[in-house]
Amino acid sequence: MNYTIRTETGKRAHNEDCGYVPAASDMLPFIAVSDGMGGHAAGEVASKMTVNGVLDELRHSHEDNPVSALRRAIARTNLEVYRAAQDSESLRGMGATLVCAVLGRKRYVVANVGDSRLYHFDGETIEQVTTDHSLVEMLVQSGSITREEARTHPRRNVITRAIGIGLSVDIDLFDRSWKPGDVLLLCSDGLSGSVTDERLCSILQQGGSLEALADTMVREALQNGSSDNITVALARCERGCCA
Repeated sequence: MNYTIRTETGKRAHNEDCGYVPAASDMLPFIAVSDGMGGHAAGEVASKMTVNGVLDELRHSHEDNPVSALRRAIARTNLEVYRAAQDSESLRGMGATLVCAVLGRKRYVVANVGDSRLYHFDGETIEQVTTDHSLVEMLVQSGSITREEARTHPRRNVITRAIGIGLSVDIDLFDRSWKPGDVLLLCSDGLSGSVTDERLCSILQQGGSLEALADTMVREALQNGSSDNITVALARCERGCCA
């Protein structure tokens, strides 16, 4: 697999996003993006605790099933973030979104909580694999607003699930296949709220290095006026690794 990650503070005073892709020497094929909430200090803590907590749990997991391993890792991390928030007045109310994936040779397992997303690009088309846990997504699904109206809705940042706001958390999990050349895009809403799915697909269709693709996405989010932190993580299934 080939990976890259970019994170940009943007117009915010602090970056409350946290992302992770493996170093070349790392044997755990795990990729993640988390968007913290609760004020800049608490948000930064929450997103880092979320990503690092799940990563650490996976490293010490004895589960053979990646779905079970990921579910357990997120549940335990959620409890750790919740307890940290309860134990510190300065962290009270903190939480974070999470989208992450464990990558295999032919399949990958995705988990998400909140409105950070994972897209699957198959070389021609792009698909949002995850479903946003947000107020506007509920309104879209109920037919109250259109998908286009959701992009500018005044309450588009209200999420309905988050890591660390309760003793337990509902987690969406997906077990999917991929093939050489496919690209997974994980991002915070600083990107998805500013760059359309159609444009993300167009950028990925240009090909080239993952680094250049990620740079283009972040640059366009900034040019489009994104007012949030922007984090982009990309993973490409390489021939010989995913065959």
